[in-house]
Amino acid sequence: MADETTTIVFDRVQLSNYVDMLVFFQKGEWNSLSKINIEKFRGHPLFIEILGYKISALMQIGHAGKAKELIDKYAGNKQDVVAIVLNLVSGVYNNLGRAQIVLESKEKSKFLFSESIGILPINVDNESAIQKREKYQKEMMQFEVKSKSSRKVNIKKQCEIDLGGAWAGNTINTVIFRHHGVVSLNGYQFTAFYENETTISIIKRKLKDNSIEKYNLLGRYNLKDAHNSISLGIDRAGHIHISYDHHSSKLKYRRSHNPLDIDNWSDELSMTGTNEQRVTYPTFILPQKGSPLLILYRDGNWKKGSAYLKYYDEEGKVWQDYPLPILSGSESKPWTSNAYWNNPVVDEYGCLHLSYVWRTDYFSDEQLVNNMNIGYAKSYDNGYTWKTINDQPYRLPITQINSDVVWPVSPGSNLINQCSMAIDSRGYPHIVFYANDENGIPQYQHIWYTGTSWKHSYVSNRKENFKLAGGGTLMLPMSRPAIIIDRKDNVFILFRSDETGQKMAICCLSPPYYSDVNNIYKIIWSNSLEQSEPVFDFSRWSEENILTLFVQKNQQPDGDLTHENLYESVFLVDFTVN
Repeated sequence: MADETTTIVFDRVQLSNYVDMLVFFQKGEWNSLSKINIEKFRGHPLFIEILGYKISALMQIGHAGKAKELIDKYAGNKQDVVAIVLNLVSGVYNNLGRAQIVLESKEKSKFLFSESIGILPINVDNESAIQKREKYQKEMMQFEVKSKSSRKVNIKKQCEIDLGGAWAGNTINTVIFRHHGVVSLNGYQFTAFYENETTISIIKRKLKDNSIEKYNLLGRYNLKDAHNSISLGIDRAGHIHISYDHHSSKLKYRRSHNPLDIDNWSDELSMTGTNEQRVTYPTFILPQKGSPLLILYRDGNWKKGSAYLKYYDEEGKVWQDYPLPILSGSESKPWTSNAYWNNPVVDEYGCLHLSYVWRTDYFSDEQLVNNMNIGYAKSYDNGYTWKTINDQPYRLPITQINSDVVWPVSPGSNLINQCSMAIDSRGYPHIVFYANDENGIPQYQHIWYTGTSWKHSYVSNRKENFKLAGGGTLMLPMSRPAIIIDRKDNVFILFRSDETGQKMAICCLSPPYYSDVNNIYKIIWSNSLEQSEPVFDFSRWSEENILTLFVQKNQQPDGDLTHENLYESVFLVDFTVN
């Protein structure tokens, strides 16, 4: 909704000036007011008044303990306490006004909201202010009822298939950027994983009866680098494509000779031979609405890279290059950069969506991973030309300079790269990631586009800090999150973290407000997965709304050093989710 009175309280609001606070207080946006960084206003002539707004807001959202801590810390004299009490009395009037809304007593609610707003130190159009307060509070009451009734996630395990033991000394089989780790077409499902240093196991599952076929693709594979994951794709003729075992190295790629067949494969092939010597993160983009099979990959390295697209011509059985890189920081000066993308998505209208963060070199010897900002681009012609969220055309390649920053994140904020995106029924993107909250604690976060603006909510309530620092793949207390959306636009977020005991969990956010779940989630795998990340079948979810997870317990030594020689079972697990 575009009306100003419907600003959602879960937005991440940068309260940069005093007037902002008065506007939020006028409507009773308590969550926004509660996020004031009070230390930034030390020395402000209206500091105690600003403090009163924050304390009143904390009381309104049920954080009385935090409110008392602020009073004890900052209220230096009786005059300060009196000023704060006025804000608390205003909050009491607000709650009484909400009660009168329930009792359908319009005149009484109007009077009480008027008394609540009367604390404002400026002259306002009282009639207009009361209407705004009443309308906003009604919306929030309706939202609170909806969110309480929508937090139950009905998820049922339908099937669990043990595919046998496989390498588990790091997360090479379960990194989230496997696109795709599992894929389906015409009643068959395919996955692949490293069984050991000489064997890639390729699996074909018949969904009707869960019968399994297996093919061992033999070779010499570097399992000591979790970047070297396996990605699968299927073209419009049903041929399976597989790319594997590279990190800034020569492309390794094969395809099946026959449709939906895993027993006969080509030798290792180049695609076009262009920009294929320093490949990382091969990402197959599956055909949708007539679009061809695409592959997106990085040419370069983590601080100096370009993202290239190729498309597959089934008739000629050849790949073709797009003329320019899509994303590039390799020529930036004086600092080069690289874009890390979330999973690309082709929506039901045929539009290709891409979201990403930018990464530069370390700022210091601490090696804090320097990801920043969330960018976005979309293409209506299978990736040939690109536009911003507002349909402004890009000039390729997209760089840090001309990129559409849809959610700003400061450098050094523990922003993780390579998370997840999904598209709702209206064709609008939803993105999940983690980065620091206002207190410097990494939290899962959800941003989504409404058609007019981007909205934001936190999806976790973690208490412990950590630093995203060091080279290579890191051992971290939380996985990157994955997102799926059902046909009613409910959002489901998959993750494992210290909150869940490193067990895979799911939480649900319901439209239209996608409420803060405050650590409400459901465990869907009862054993610790240690360092695994969510890998699932996007295509089956899109077609059937059945969630197939690829599950394996993995370790992950920091920097991919000192691996243990471990093997754990791999499972395909089906869930229905409502």
